[in-house]
Amino acid sequence: MKPILKWQYESLIKELLLLQEHQADPSCPCATESEMCVRKHLLTIEAYAEETIPMEKDELYRMKLQRLAQEAKEFRMAEEALLRGEKAEYPVDNLEWPRKWRKEFEAYTLAAAGEEPDNQEEKS
Repeated sequence: MKPILKWQYESLIKELLLLQEHQADPSCPCATESEMCVRKHLLTIEAYAEETIPMEKDELYRMKLQRLAQEAKEFRMAEEALLRGEKAEYPVDNLEWPRKWRKEFEAYTLAAAGEEPDNQEEKS
C-alpha cells in the first residue's frame, strides 16, 4: 500500500473513531455552541472516502469507499435535519455504523502494514 493511501485510510479511521466516541458518550456536548461534532465528523468521513476512491486500485475497496461516502452523506443529511428541528431522531442505529466501518478498514490497513510500499525501490 502506498504511503498516501495508508495515510488516507488512517485519517478515515480516526474520524470514524471520533464519531463513534462522540455518539456513544452522553456527556459529550456535541451540539452546543454551534460545534455540531457529529455533522463535522460525517462530513469529514464523506470527504476522505470520496478523496480516497481514485487512489485505491482494489475494486472491492473502491466500492466500499463509495458505499461509505454515500452512507455518510445520508447520515449527514439526517443530522442536518435534526439540527434544523425537522426530524426527531435518526431512522437507523447510528452508533454501530462507525464501528462497523472502522473495523472494516482497520483490518485492511493492518494487513497492508507489513507490505512494502508500492513503487518503492529497494535501498542497497
